[in-house]
Amino acid sequence: MELIIGRDGATAKLKVVDGTQVKLYGEAASVPVDVSRQHCQLTAIDDNTFVIKNIKAANVTWVNGIEIQTKRITRDDKVQLGQSRYLLPLNEILEQIKPNIVDITPLKAIWEKYNSSTLAIRKRQQTNNLLARIPIFMTMLGGVLIALSEAIRPYSITFTVIALLIMAYGFYRQATDRAIDKQEQLKKQFQRDYVCPKCGRFMGFVDYDLLHQNNNCPGCKAKYK
Repeated sequence: MELIIGRDGATAKLKVVDGTQVKLYGEAASVPVDVSRQHCQLTAIDDNTFVIKNIKAANVTWVNGIEIQTKRITRDDKVQLGQSRYLLPLNEILEQIKPNIVDITPLKAIWEKYNSSTLAIRKRQQTNNLLARIPIFMTMLGGVLIALSEAIRPYSITFTVIALLIMAYGFYRQATDRAIDKQEQLKKQFQRDYVCPKCGRFMGFVDYDLLHQNNNCPGCKAKYK
């Protein structure tokens, strides 16, 4: 959640802007002119911790009687705006505007399932490729052994048959393997599930442990919890 707080130019009420949402507080002409129209920004860290920051260096903001430019505050702190020290109704503002925070921990199980399923498909494909290469290796090895020893020559047919059986099994595995189809289905399902719980934006093929490096959703800008 990021709020822009200042004086409304038309009514001189307190104006709070939350994205496209605008709310006015107090009576008309209740906010003095030394409060700027865009006076300060309030950013949520969690449900009870916020950072207040002057939008312009010339703006004057007080927290618990001390003038600040930027400061971390809680709901219990006293915030005043301008040289006239207009008292900001902090709790009233925060009660009406929910912090833009989203819990993404459910995405961990979705990522782990997708990652493990993808690895399983890759391992199966590697096994199929290995089976396809074994007959070639056996044929080459058999040729070398026959050339080295006449005693092995009677077993060449058996050796060849085994190689052909392994080759046939490898071809069967490759012919019946639906790894590509399964991988495509897995990808589509992942794209439907691995989304921001708040706005539904796909998070991309990003490891869950790396999501927190972005700090917030690129779509709705909700801060990750």
